[in-house]
This record gives sequence, C-alpha cells and structure tokens, in this order.
Amino acid sequence: MKRKLWMFLAALFGTAITSAQAAPFSVNPPDLPGPLNGGSVSMMVASPGASAAGGATLTFDLLGYLSVDGANCCTDTFTLTINGTPLFQGGFDMGGGGANFINFIDPGVTIVSTQSYGFFGGGLTQFSVAHTLLQGNNQYLFDYGAMQGLGDEGWGLRNVHITGDVTIPNGVPEPATLTLLGLGLAGLAASRRRKQ
Repeated sequence: MKRKLWMFLAALFGTAITSAQAAPFSVNPPDLPGPLNGGSVSMMVASPGASAAGGATLTFDLLGYLSVDGANCCTDTFTLTINGTPLFQGGFDMGGGGANFINFIDPGVTIVSTQSYGFFGGGLTQFSVAHTLLQGNNQYLFDYGAMQGLGDEGWGLRNVHITGDVTIPNGVPEPATLTLLGLGLAGLAASRRRKQ
C-alpha cells in the first residue's frame, strides 16, 4: 500500500512540474509611420508560449503617402509574411489612381477597410490577420518592394497589435499544488509514525 501511495505522489509531483498553463499574450510594436521609401520592415516579437493554430491575431494600419498606386502604370505590391510563410500579396489605390488587386490571400487574412484620400492624397488600408504564434521569436515581415521615391510615394505602419492565448510550459509547480503535495507527504509521515 505504501509503495502505491509513494508512486501516486511521485506521479502527482511529476504532473505538477511538467504541466502547462494558458495565458493571454498582447504586444504593441512601435509605429513606423514613415513615409518609408519602399523596402521592408521586420519586427521580431518574443512569445512565452505557442498559440493554437490560428489562435493569435495581428491587426495593423497600412499607410500610403502621396500616390501609392495599386495596379497602375507603376504597380506597387505589398507582401505580409509571418514566420517565413507569406500570408498576403497585393496592392491598394492609396492616392495613385490605380486599382486594388490581390495576388494571394491566406484564409486568415481580412482586409477590414481600404480607402484613398484622392489623387496624391495618400490612403489607409486596415488588416486583421489570424495566425499562429510560436514559442520564442516570431518574425513579422512587411514588404513594399521598390517604390518610385519619396517625392512620389511612400508607406508606413501604425497601430500594430498582436494578441492571442498562448500555452506556457510550466517548469515550477504552482503554490497550491506544492501545498497539497506537502500535506500528502505530512499525512504519509504521520501514518508511518502511528504504525511504528
């Protein structure tokens, strides 16, 4: 009987040590309102745990300055990649008079709104992106390729927000678990003394 009790307590302690806990995760990387002259912006975000597939959300405002074209004589193409996986590629008329277009869109990507403020007036496109957070570093790559120069067009990012519920591996037992384990061991010691 004692051996079974010791085995049970050892299993309980092992479970307490290796258990994981769920926790909300939220981060707001700094705004990069620009205007940026084409090129890419990479953001590294460290997460204490991993989310379920599609269990995290990235929201951001994509800013267009002056004459960001969309599909036009000088097509401007925006690409979003998370952890090496392209999730969106397309373009928007944000002041350039072109047409909106999509080359590729992942099912988790929602274009909340897009608008132009008139020719050479810039514009705004808002995104919401369901994705998976990895434990450790996560890379968010926003890329607008080559543009025609800041005298004609530019871009930026605003209100970048990443949220999700992540599972955090727990290497230390919670205090309540340790208290219960301690009470069980004290009871075992007391029962041994009575028998002796």
